[in-house]
Amino acid sequence: MSIPLLDLRREYAAIETEVREAWAATLASMHLLKGENGAAFEREIAAYIGTPYARGVASGTDALLLSVVGLGIGTGDEVIIHANAFAAAVEAVHHAGARPVLVDVEADGLGPDLDGVEQAISPRTRALLIVHLYGSPLPMASILETVARHNLFLIEDCSHAHGAGRDGRKVGTFGRVGCFSSGVVKNLGAYGDAGFITTADAELHTRVCLLGTHGQEHKNRHVLYGFNSRLDELQAALLRVKLRHLDARNRRRAAIAAYYNVRFASLDLRVRREQPGEVHVYHQYVVRSAQRDRLQAYLKAAGIETGIHYPVPLHRHPAWLRNYGESVPLPRAERLAREILSLPVFPDLTDAEVEQVADAVAGFFRSR
Repeated sequence: MSIPLLDLRREYAAIETEVREAWAATLASMHLLKGENGAAFEREIAAYIGTPYARGVASGTDALLLSVVGLGIGTGDEVIIHANAFAAAVEAVHHAGARPVLVDVEADGLGPDLDGVEQAISPRTRALLIVHLYGSPLPMASILETVARHNLFLIEDCSHAHGAGRDGRKVGTFGRVGCFSSGVVKNLGAYGDAGFITTADAELHTRVCLLGTHGQEHKNRHVLYGFNSRLDELQAALLRVKLRHLDARNRRRAAIAAYYNVRFASLDLRVRREQPGEVHVYHQYVVRSAQRDRLQAYLKAAGIETGIHYPVPLHRHPAWLRNYGESVPLPRAERLAREILSLPVFPDLTDAEVEQVADAVAGFFRSR
């Protein structure tokens, strides 16, 4: 029996009728850009996240880039990022003309080490860009205190964390702007590239809307030079369908994770536990083990697909070294990259499959 890390066909089978109806109506209208689905999705996702404004864009990477540029960050500025994130965070800062500054990971978590952030802040620092990795919302109180004390923008990358929250607030509401990918593998995933931005800042919302449409205030009047980044009507229609099911599917992810937590409690395996007031949506179920590579090979032999998100810290990529040179040592990020392993947790797994994954992980440690 083979168990995939993700199988999108299972979700589609459950919502096929809804998707076909939504797409048939969209195609019948042939209003494929700037139509009623895009506007409705923006209203619905803003209400769901809890912000006054949302803007659909073409990808999560575009959400980051438009946000950085929209905040006026550019040449001569610096943005601090924790080094265990995906490359898109660096790309957004780099393409805006600013300089990304990497810091290590906190001692017992996935977010930035705030002592490292304090040391990295310079007169050129404009923002802290945080990533809510794997669906786990970062502890926000100390982060918010740090950015307020230094008068920095807080940019949230929430691409793994649709519906995640802390202390009664969803991610995407804590910073000046929340950036979401809705790429195909995400908890709220399109059937292609897609993304959106959330904010309570009316001026920033207006600016990112302009930036995503070539700076065009109205037809043939360009008030600034921007980009072409719009959420098309087909993807917006699909995301409206999927949004109706998101909370139920996130609850199923959490139930699978809770079962794993019980089964793995006595194993030599580090598992992040949810804290009071935290809503984790388990985009990935990530464990840590010094025996990661052997565990992964064992599970593969048992027919269980796993992943590593992400195997190379940002400061070790050739693109970083070519543009920014050698980084200061970031040992926690490097250790994470050696130890993390993602196990299947998508909500369409059967109970028997979940049990098989847990049995296989336990079997590996028994064999040792």
